[in-house]
Amino acid sequence: MRKVIVSMFLTLDGVMEEPQNWSFPFWNDEIAKFKLDELFSSDALLLGRVTYQGFAQAWPGRTEEEGYADRINGLPKYVVSTTLDEPLEWSNSTLIKGNVAEECRS
Repeated sequence: MRKVIVSMFLTLDGVMEEPQNWSFPFWNDEIAKFKLDELFSSDALLLGRVTYQGFAQAWPGRTEEEGYADRINGLPKYVVSTTLDEPLEWSNSTLIKGNVAEECRS
């Protein structure tokens, strides 16, 4: 059985949308290492439509020395949405429109 691990940026007052608008001033080497280690310990990404669309615009053209971009671009991506249609353009992306738990078991 696989584990689902939730990774998100969340303010103390419960805001989790658009972290680029509030989290960047607090970014440091410790957070960067945590996020790098977290990504490299994952074997797939499970994303909702909005996150997928944002990531699909931001990550495919990126490269950097640490390998984060290569890793996130290379991982299998499972996108849960009832409104998206295939084909998904970001590499290794699979659309899940039905039973999320069943699709993630394999």
